[in-house]
Amino acid sequence: MKKHLIPIVIIGATVMLWLIFYRDLPGKIPVHWGTDGADGYGTKLDAMLMNTGMMILLYVILAFSPKLDPKKENYKYFKRSYGMITYCLLMFFFFINIFTILSGLGYQLPMSHLVTIFVGLLFIVIGNYTNSLKPNYFVGIKTPWTLSNETVWKKTHRFGSKTFMIAGVLLMASAFLPAALLTSVMIPIILAIALLPIVYSYFIFKKTVN
Repeated sequence: MKKHLIPIVIIGATVMLWLIFYRDLPGKIPVHWGTDGADGYGTKLDAMLMNTGMMILLYVILAFSPKLDPKKENYKYFKRSYGMITYCLLMFFFFINIFTILSGLGYQLPMSHLVTIFVGLLFIVIGNYTNSLKPNYFVGIKTPWTLSNETVWKKTHRFGSKTFMIAGVLLMASAFLPAALLTSVMIPIILAIALLPIVYSYFIFKKTVN
């Protein structure tokens, strides 16, 4: 139960914020933002249920995945890292909920820039813990090559850790660019962190096998 305490507090605080400000929110509030500001609206009830529901679903998946993993015995070796990644993901959504509520209350927030900063920060934190992950089927850089060879897993995650942190710094720096340029900068960065570790794991596998 102790390991569930922090996630329950984070999710509970999110629900409480919605309940505290629910009456003050108008019937419809912004629920989606583009580079030019809010471009999608929904009822405050839908926004509350969707945002808090996503957090609950995320935590349920993260909490039960280790029990279903065929390599579940490895989780004890990176329990702290897995916990920190879980907390950081929930905190990310906690702040997204705060920004949504503030926007609904009429505050003009630079959502594109704020989200970019927090995504960058999330990448830095996740990158910091990626290196300590052991082979498993749910978290980390899972390719046919990393899952078939522990050396490839270790080297790929060491590389991926650096890639994530560099991408995080670049994303946080790009948040200070004009909103119109954000998408063109974010997409290449996100594609890079998605593809580079995969390509790297393939070449490391070939090198290791040979």
